[in-house]
Amino acid sequence: MKSLPLLALASLLLCSCSGTHSTIRDGYAYQMTEDQAGTLVDTVIRSNIVNDRMLPGSKLVASGYDRAMTDTQTYTATAVAVPRLNAYGFEVQHEGTMFNGPTKAKHIFATLNERAALVGPRVSVK
Repeated sequence: MKSLPLLALASLLLCSCSGTHSTIRDGYAYQMTEDQAGTLVDTVIRSNIVNDRMLPGSKLVASGYDRAMTDTQTYTATAVAVPRLNAYGFEVQHEGTMFNGPTKAKHIFATLNERAALVGPRVSVK
């Protein structure tokens, strides 16, 4: 019976924290070129993740991870094309077991929005 509370605590500590932040879901995107959008997701992830923890990506997707002892958190930034507006929306997904993972993902998303606003005007996708 004493092991039940310990098992519950261990399960709570090991459960995954994940989530998504999305400008498209929030109803907006930014007018810019594909090259600008690709550069933006790459530079924002690289500004938050050390170089040796970057994961393979593509032109519009950048990904990396943080690790502390046995905890790992993966962050992926994606530029989503909105062709009818010549714009790109942005999405940040995070998944892992680090306690501060959701907070860092929110910061990455805020940085993406700040830098995107410097590149092109914000437009409604609705």
